[in-house]
Amino acid sequence: MSAPHCTLVTAGSVPRVVEQALDDMSLPPTARLMMWHLAKRLDLFEYREVYTESIAREMRIKHNTASVTLDTLVARGYLDDSLKRKPRAFRLPWSRRQSQARAA
Repeated sequence: MSAPHCTLVTAGSVPRVVEQALDDMSLPPTARLMMWHLAKRLDLFEYREVYTESIAREMRIKHNTASVTLDTLVARGYLDDSLKRKPRAFRLPWSRRQSQARAA
């Protein structure tokens, strides 16, 4: 018997927020691709460190491009950023946040 899943959170095995990012044609292609890569590293509950150099190397982009892309995803509501941690730590929100309200 398979475990039940919530279709509000996932579409198949892809988190809903990642699906939203992939469908958002106003996001730069690098940001959409980064959400795909981050889906393998992040979850909806726990903040996890993301080393900019590591994600840049994985995506074969420049460090600065990766940093700007992470900032864009946070600003657009696709990632929650834990401002208290260095290196930066992120988690996926349940769904894209429309307002600038920060997650607890």
